[in-house]
Amino acid sequence: MTRVFLVDDHKILLPGIRIIIESLSGFSVIGEANDGLSAVREITRLKPDICVVDLSIPLLNGFGVARQLLEEHIDTKIILLTSFVDDSLVSRALQCKISGYVLKENNTEELKRALTEVRDGNRYFTPSVMTRVINKFETEERGNGTAVVDSLSHREQDVLMLVANGMTGKEICGELNISESTLKKHKTSLLRKMKVKTTNELIAMVNKDERFARLFT
Repeated sequence: MTRVFLVDDHKILLPGIRIIIESLSGFSVIGEANDGLSAVREITRLKPDICVVDLSIPLLNGFGVARQLLEEHIDTKIILLTSFVDDSLVSRALQCKISGYVLKENNTEELKRALTEVRDGNRYFTPSVMTRVINKFETEERGNGTAVVDSLSHREQDVLMLVANGMTGKEICGELNISESTLKKHKTSLLRKMKVKTTNELIAMVNKDERFARLFT
């Protein structure tokens, strides 16, 4: 039986949420709280498997509850219920190790789906929220890739381009008029900056990642 704890300061909503949860086979509600401090105290005592918590609760909001449980090493998974979504909230949810993020406007089936996914060890974010997570990740990855390229010296960029084009070490030395020891230094620096261990990994990274395309134009 998956044991669930509910936290919401709108007492009129709690019976409805309880009915939704207990309509799922294998789930039971073992307690409720109306503010964050009471929630932390009761969760610490009861140690439920999942806590469904409203973000905007008094004394300690949903993020505060999640952070407090993390600090106290309480292994209760948090599903956040909220009417709000923006990039800052999504970032905080990820930082607080929130397992589920469900918008109140969504239907009861989505809350059930979130509960089932979290019970099974997965994370569940409402699709519109997941889109924000993916977009943020892709933006950061593009930024990181650009930063890596920009961190390379002009000579390192030259070496990288020639290595990726399949030239041998002797050919690169002749093309750039550098010694083998100098080429080795450049390769060592490239491996370190691009966080790979071998030349083959370096070549594979450049060939599959469009962020390095501007080196070849």
